[in-house]
Amino acid sequence: MKVLVTSGATREPIDSVRFISNLSSGRTGAAICDALVARGLDVTHVHGVDSAVSIRVGRREAFTDHASLDSILRRLLRDSDYGAVVHAAAVGDFAVAGTLPDGKIESGQELTVQLQPTQKIIDRIRGYAGDHDLLLVGFKLTHDPDAAAQARAARELLKRSRARFVVQNDVSTLAEGDEHVFFVHENGSARVRRYVGRARLAIALAGLIEEQLKRNAR
Repeated sequence: MKVLVTSGATREPIDSVRFISNLSSGRTGAAICDALVARGLDVTHVHGVDSAVSIRVGRREAFTDHASLDSILRRLLRDSDYGAVVHAAAVGDFAVAGTLPDGKIESGQELTVQLQPTQKIIDRIRGYAGDHDLLLVGFKLTHDPDAAAQARAARELLKRSRARFVVQNDVSTLAEGDEHVFFVHENGSARVRRYVGRARLAIALAGLIEEQLKRNAR
């Protein structure tokens, strides 16, 4: 059974040497890859430049910006037999308008950068896979101290993307490292699973994915 995992941050270029990115390290996605491989699944790891990678997977590809990640997913999922996609990549919500990909902005001058919104890749994944019985797992990073608001954000993503699971975590716990708290929401169920630390999340999520893939194969 084949699983595709994305992780790490996109880098939206400003010029040939500067870019806009985020704090994602890719370590959670790499841990999920390792846990899936440990269960005997065939894993492809699509990761950001300089992000953590899983050395246990059979195939790895690196992406740079939103466009390159979108292109890789479109290519890999077209007419493929991937049974699941874990979309843990931290995709930038904005790209820079009017970039200078082959040039460098001169220093010492005031600069205004115009940002334009990017499209939500997670909303396209099932379409890229031909809308078959794909098991989709999404991630939602919230920035709200209210637990009810965090849960609503995860549920909204579940509905919009038609994912089976959404893993929600909050900016307030990012600094806690291995004590980071994750909540796993499931489509069609009111149950919320809670895991502390990326290692526990990875092991539990790999088990949920394997179990669902076996059900789908029956």
